[in-house]
Amino acid sequence: MNILAFDVGGTTIKGGLVDEKLKIKEKFIEDTPKREDTFLSFVEEIYNRFSEETDKVSLGMPGFVDNDNHIFKYGTNMKFSIDFKKLRFTEDKKIYLENDGNLAAYYEYFLHFKNDYKNLIMLTFGTGIGGGIIYNSEIFKGSGNAGEIGRILINEKSYLEDVISAKAWTKKCQELYEINKETKLSRIFFEEKVGSLLFDQSIALEDYEKLVRDEIIQSTSNALISLFELFDNDVFVIGGSMTQSPYDFLTLIDDYISKNFDFPSRNFPEIKLSKAREDSGMLGAALLALNSE
Repeated sequence: MNILAFDVGGTTIKGGLVDEKLKIKEKFIEDTPKREDTFLSFVEEIYNRFSEETDKVSLGMPGFVDNDNHIFKYGTNMKFSIDFKKLRFTEDKKIYLENDGNLAAYYEYFLHFKNDYKNLIMLTFGTGIGGGIIYNSEIFKGSGNAGEIGRILINEKSYLEDVISAKAWTKKCQELYEINKETKLSRIFFEEKVGSLLFDQSIALEDYEKLVRDEIIQSTSNALISLFELFDNDVFVIGGSMTQSPYDFLTLIDDYISKNFDFPSRNFPEIKLSKAREDSGMLGAALLALNSE
């Protein structure tokens, strides 16, 4: 059996044909369409490319979904709804729909962490921040769409993902570049355009650059601590597009928390990098379809 799996983000769509052993047979990456009609046309086009090999289609979407009715309702970085029942091939092929953060957590937990933990929280850093919560070995969804960690309000105008997403890192690096194009960070950023360079401890940062990095680490650490206090989870898993170049992001968070916080009679959860890196959402979509009738 082969699953045509889509991991949809606010900027790009990563997907591929995945077999029953969760081996990726072929991958693709495309820009995310900006309207329902162009999005559905894109899915049809990809399906037609793989139709002879495809048994099921599964999509992870960045926002609120109505699983039963196959409708994507809304996302912070995809501000339009999509009725997937409009796809022509749904008469012949089953289609599955779920939040992208849930699928990433679902894959990571059941393939890599279930033997050691029962409660996992995953954060995916990309255009926004996706979230998935595994509670007592099951996806925690509340009334249907729990886990939108990036939508934690930090003041009357800003959400968590506005401050600590990978997109926010890149924006900060661009601002630093405009201040001084000749620092070591700016010169490397000009070539690579990767915001996670802020966390590469081999780069000697200027004091004002360190301040920006430290603010991001502090805000990220505070968010993890708040989630731990709410859910008492066993482990954090960090994924998303940032896993292409994570540098010392996790180390900096670990160092900040260990130096600034105590947890009497408790252990703060381990923070681990996603095993599947940026493919966890796509593989989670495939796993969902494989485990569903």
